[in-house]
Amino acid sequence: MHANPSVVPARLPRAARSLCLLAAAALLSACAATVQRPAGVPVEPVAIDGDVRQIVLVVDGSDAARASEDWSEFRALWDEAMRHSASAAGLQGSVRDSRPAALDPPGVVVALRVDSYRYVSTGARYGLGVMTGNAHIKASAQFVQMPGGRVVATRSYDTTSSAWQGIFAPMTVKQVQAITDRIVAEVSGGG
Repeated sequence: MHANPSVVPARLPRAARSLCLLAAAALLSACAATVQRPAGVPVEPVAIDGDVRQIVLVVDGSDAARASEDWSEFRALWDEAMRHSASAAGLQGSVRDSRPAALDPPGVVVALRVDSYRYVSTGARYGLGVMTGNAHIKASAQFVQMPGGRVVATRSYDTTSSAWQGIFAPMTVKQVQAITDRIVAEVSGGG
């Protein structure tokens, strides 16, 4: 059977194609999570002396955060996110349960304390949409240079999303990735 050339759809006009590309870009940009900094507070660069070849993230939480029923699932998200962020920067990255006494090779220990969070999974957002509510993370971090144990910086990391962004709102996994990306950027001098 041969296709009838008279029923082949016409190409979209250039303006319609441009509009479609613009709409797709807008939808995809809504997927990204951003990390807010406290307003009006100057942020000094993280000043690390010497060679940094690894970042160790130690994730802890407030009593309320650790008491949440999904703390274990939330805590597990940081492992993959840190490995991905560090690898993209050419560094070793890991998450540990407690602060190590030494690092080999040298690097930075980032002690992250999650003050509060609301976990929203990708599946929940896709399945329930706006009914899932807003995902957020409020955390602070202390950067400790190793060897030496000198605290070189402290930072606040806050992320939020609006359920009204629909399925494109940044869920918790994207917010965790945004925070680890920012941590690695700051250690690498690009924060």
